[in-house]
Amino acid sequence: MNQAHSDSAFSTLFAATVASPATRRLDLTGSWSFSEALSDVWHPATVPGCNFTDLFANGLIADPMQADHETELQWIEQKDWVYRREFQLSAAELQSRVWQLEALGLDTYADIYLNGQLLASTDNMFVGHQLDCQSLLVAGNNLLQIYFHSPINKVKPLQLASGMVYPAENDKSDDKLSVYVRKAPCHFGWDWGPRFVSSGIWRGIALVGHQAVRIDDLQFTQRALTTAEASLQFDLDFTVLTPGQYQLQLQCSVRPELNQIVTQELTAGAQQFQWLLAMQQPELWWPAGLGEAYLYPFSVAVYDANSQQLLAERSLQIGLRTVEVINENDADGQSFYFKVNGLPVFMKGANYIPASAFPGTLTAADYQREFAAISAANMNMLRVWGGGFYQDEQFYQLADQHGVLIWQDFMFACSLYPGDADFLANVERETRYNIKRLRNHACIAMWCGNNEVDMGIARWDWPQKFGYSEQLFTKLKQDYCQLFGQLLPGLVQQLDGDRFYLRSSPISFWEDDADHLANHHFWGVWHGEQPFTEYQKRIPRFMSEYGFQSFPLKSSVDKFLPQAEQRLESPMLTVHQKHPRGNKLIQSYLADEYQLPKDFEQLLYLSQVQQALGLKLAFDAHRAAMPFCMGTLYWQLNDTWPAASWSGIDYYGRWKALHYQAARSFRAQSLVFSEDLSEQFSEQNQQLRLKLVSDSQVAMAATLQLRLLDFSGAVLWQQSQQISVAPLQVMQLQQWSLAELTKLADDRQLVLHAQLLSAADGRVLTDNLHFFRPNRELLLQQAAAELQISAIDGLLTVRLQSHTLLRQVLLELPDLEGKVLNFSDNFIDLLANEPVEVTAALPDLTSAQILALASQLRVRSLVDSYPDTSVNGVPV
Repeated sequence: MNQAHSDSAFSTLFAATVASPATRRLDLTGSWSFSEALSDVWHPATVPGCNFTDLFANGLIADPMQADHETELQWIEQKDWVYRREFQLSAAELQSRVWQLEALGLDTYADIYLNGQLLASTDNMFVGHQLDCQSLLVAGNNLLQIYFHSPINKVKPLQLASGMVYPAENDKSDDKLSVYVRKAPCHFGWDWGPRFVSSGIWRGIALVGHQAVRIDDLQFTQRALTTAEASLQFDLDFTVLTPGQYQLQLQCSVRPELNQIVTQELTAGAQQFQWLLAMQQPELWWPAGLGEAYLYPFSVAVYDANSQQLLAERSLQIGLRTVEVINENDADGQSFYFKVNGLPVFMKGANYIPASAFPGTLTAADYQREFAAISAANMNMLRVWGGGFYQDEQFYQLADQHGVLIWQDFMFACSLYPGDADFLANVERETRYNIKRLRNHACIAMWCGNNEVDMGIARWDWPQKFGYSEQLFTKLKQDYCQLFGQLLPGLVQQLDGDRFYLRSSPISFWEDDADHLANHHFWGVWHGEQPFTEYQKRIPRFMSEYGFQSFPLKSSVDKFLPQAEQRLESPMLTVHQKHPRGNKLIQSYLADEYQLPKDFEQLLYLSQVQQALGLKLAFDAHRAAMPFCMGTLYWQLNDTWPAASWSGIDYYGRWKALHYQAARSFRAQSLVFSEDLSEQFSEQNQQLRLKLVSDSQVAMAATLQLRLLDFSGAVLWQQSQQISVAPLQVMQLQQWSLAELTKLADDRQLVLHAQLLSAADGRVLTDNLHFFRPNRELLLQQAAAELQISAIDGLLTVRLQSHTLLRQVLLELPDLEGKVLNFSDNFIDLLANEPVEVTAALPDLTSAQILALASQLRVRSLVDSYPDTSVNGVPV
């Protein structure tokens, strides 16, 4: 290995190949043709994509996302499919370069033919390929053809040979074949998504020709980091195709003192080069809310030393930071928290599932829209869940830019897996490929072996359900340990040794109550039918899953269900509700807290209110329990298709009440009310507490304002005090007797408002409301909010005001040319006589067009969902 030393250093965010003049890149995405394998009829196809999207685009099937079409499309998984396209290559191009076929995503069992000759066969959706194809290319017209075998038919013999039925309970088929296929598990069905077992080219594909040199890999290792100096190692793997004298250049446009040029005489074949560097006074990369996610632009280039022709280049963005996962025994049990740059950080975020059942259709704009929403919700972490797929490079680049840490699962979920040599070898190839692809990203915080398999082994009665003998179950657990206890952690240590590996989320402890032990998935609320208040009692060290379902709003339901099917138990809606008890659970919880809605549209709205306010209890409880609890990742951020689900953003990108609530609850400062209902207080002397949580690194002076109001806006009691907000702490601010507070007025129309204002500029940092009765008992008045609407510079501003309190005010605009419009805030509790302003960005419209659109603005609140037989919010 060649090595250069310098007093400069750098770390990496990501690395991307850039086409140099000597590198010819022929993009093969776009227009292809496809056919069912037994047919000689060819149709246009689009790459990236899959057989489902191409069948639909050609009018050969109905829209898979709509109505009950899922059920009638299951035949597709049983067929083989062929994709083909032609491309031209001149004799000069063919002879002047060494060519490879770059296929970044083939789903899944594919035979690749070039000019009628078999080039390669693939068997893993998660692995990209660089295939030497020089000998099969011809000058002039070339034919590339890819034959996709039915995943179902391909692996059925494996199941028959093994004689095993694995506990893949989310696989919505009698034959549980998904565990044999290295393909997104959720493609076979899940409790929030459809069964679409697709085939096709789902990521980029290109023909790449190299002259003299090819860059194969870059790895950055951060050897040490302080605010004074960063010590980094940079390893370049490249192939010399023609021996000669070459110049290796390292450049950083914002730190030119780091630039280096090394000239070497190199022989043909695989080569390595290493720099050990030191950067003085580095800017650190910080998660969102704690500082700038600072990125350094670097490039590495290889030149012909004599002609100075650029032969190969790779550009990258670099984030310098340290991330530690502290998972150790302590006085409270076993900790689980993240330290970033030496600072313990409370993680606020969500679980991320595939954003489409057909991932090849996702675009750069889709990812950009998602991360804008993530940043708007003040999140600093996402968990990429293990039942989907490793995300596109754009996803991780945006996470780096937005300061969002990624908890990265490997793609295993909720089942045991084979332990034979072929399966493990396939998994090893997959793991090596994806660790090397992702390890240079600043956002990657940790690797996790699987989702809930430890829990399944311990608690899901698999031997009884599937008839496993004690001997067989022991063998299955041994296979599990070999995969998740040896193979995966060994590869993480070898390829990305500075990052933490967790075997399973959660690690299953045998105790009935394991909240004090590491990370936790809590489903007592929802699956266990426990009340939302259980969130305030079951507080873990780190909550990496919990959630509650809601429906999309009617404006989204209109996109996938005809009007006649828009009722709770319609056959078509049932297709889009994958949880067997989902609708009944939503209704059951609503009956406990809310008046039942007057119609289906109000049920959709009310389901979102319930989801948001229910999870608000969890958000507040987790944050107020810092540092015992150091993270809250709810299930789930997004949807993979239009459905009733646990998401905070629906399939079409429309923010639900939950997403707006997360944005409020995840602010840097948060005021948290909690009623102490413990036995030490009598019923007459139950206590209400107010805490302040701050995630900020700096102390600040602030003003705390407290007011007890009735719903007409009358102030019954108020208090103001100057406080010093301590950094990264929870402060106990106030405690009251509930009886003392509620004796001042009818508690059915009483609210306590807490507000924190910056002493520097009077800006509202955070606020919160506490109601003293369940929502169904509140004496809400029917009223229309007064609106003032303005538009300037592509921004719609709506000013709302009401003479009485309006709970959970929803503003809705019609979609604009199919594009969903979200407000800066929504589902708002509007206090009487206190105006609130919200905005919506419409940069492509004139002010006149914005005002015309705003004329269709619709506003409603909780009381509007009540039956017409209620008066003042009380049924009659």
